[in-house]
Order: sequence, then structure tokens, then C-alpha cells
Amino acid sequence: MSVRWIKMIDSLSAAEGAVSDGFVGVQAPLGLLESLTQKEMRREKERLEQLDLTIDVCTTPLPPGVAVTQRGFNIYVWTEYVKKAVRYAADFGCKTIAWSDGRARLLPLEGDTSGAKQQVLEFLAMLCDVSGRYGISVLVEPLGPRRTNFLNRMQDVADFIPLSGKDNLSSMISLRELAEIDLKESELQTYSHLIALVQMENPLAGLEARESPRADDGYDYLPFLKTLRRIGYDGTITLPQDADNENLSYCENLWAEAE
Repeated sequence: MSVRWIKMIDSLSAAEGAVSDGFVGVQAPLGLLESLTQKEMRREKERLEQLDLTIDVCTTPLPPGVAVTQRGFNIYVWTEYVKKAVRYAADFGCKTIAWSDGRARLLPLEGDTSGAKQQVLEFLAMLCDVSGRYGISVLVEPLGPRRTNFLNRMQDVADFIPLSGKDNLSSMISLRELAEIDLKESELQTYSHLIALVQMENPLAGLEARESPRADDGYDYLPFLKTLRRIGYDGTITLPQDADNENLSYCENLWAEAE
């Protein structure tokens, strides 16, 4: 069983660094691609092909600050934005679009929330339809109450996904969010069929980490990786922007040890 290790980037210029650090793919905001002109897109695509690097995962399907649940959200306007962005993403090799923007799905604090929930459902259905044309999956991440007030638990997401009627809609987890969404590692097996992406935000190894998995950031990643192996996870694991070759090697060694 193997996994694909990729790295978060916040600019396309960071691609070279990801390659030199040993990563074979990256995770980038979808807006980075949507903002490109046709000429820029062709140039960047050629550059990444020469680097033998793909943008496996795109995040933030709408610009920061755009709330799907806000009054007056015009899905027809944003459909055109999504069509262009997803088409570009497919050209860069994207296979997954992850929606982890909690503020984009905040529900009104007072009054009826059914309309806002329906807007989220319609947006995800549209995103799935557009993405599905290119064989791209859409993931919605459960987020803790400090980040949003809707879809806060994995069970919430599990109940919500079937309402869309889309078979390319699934979910993901971030290690930092497990406590916030009240999901114990021992419960991951229950939702293993929904977990299509894993994010590990702080595997800061350091030289001394060769002796102890707790060496630098105080967290023992080995039990979590053992759990992923136990549930048969063989997808993609994303490391943070500041991850380098040492961090990658550290995680790969831990993954091998977790077998």
C-alpha cells in the first residue's frame, strides 16, 4: 500500500521548490489558475510538464470572501468562473477539488437557514457537474465550529453528500481538525469510504526527529499514520508549504514504519 505525497503551494513560482524537495505533485488554490490568461496558462503548463509536476489538488473553488450562503449569491455568475477555473485545473492534471473554506458556508445566525443550506447544495451540485466532465472529484471537508457553523462533523457531511445526487462528491480530513470536528482516530474506519484526501499540516521533523517523532512540533504522527494504513488508505497526503525534503523523508519513513 502506498500513498502519494504532495505539497501545498500558494504561487506557481513555488513549483520548482516542490520538485527539488522531492514532491511529485502540489496542491494549489484554484484562483491561481483562473486568473491566468490563455498565454500564461500555456506557458505555465509547459513549465510544469518540463518539471514533471502536476497540480493534483486545487482548493478554494471560489475567491476568498465569496460566501455561497450570502443573500443574493448568484450561482449563474459563479458557474462561468468555475467553468474556466476547472478547465484550467484539468489542463494542469488536477484530479481533486477540495472545499475547505468555512466562511464560504456560514449560515445566518438568526432566522430560517434552509435557503442558505439549499444554496450550498446547489453550488456543490454545479461544481460536481463541471468537475465531472474532466474526471475531477469534489471534496467537502467537515470543519470545527471556530471556522464555520455548517457541516461541522463527518456525520454531517455523510448525511449531506447523498442529497446532491452526485457520485463524484466525497470528503477529506485534516489532522489539525480531528479534535475540532470531534472525530477520534479510532472512528476513521466508519468513514473510510468518504476520505479521499488527507492533510497533515505540521510535520516539522528537524534533524533530531530521526531519533524521536516528537522532536520538533511535539506531535507523534505515527499512530495517525498507522490508523490510515489500518483503514486501507492509499490516496494522497498533503504536506504544508514549509515542508522540505527532510520533512518528506521523515513522513515517508514513518509511513513505512506504520506498516
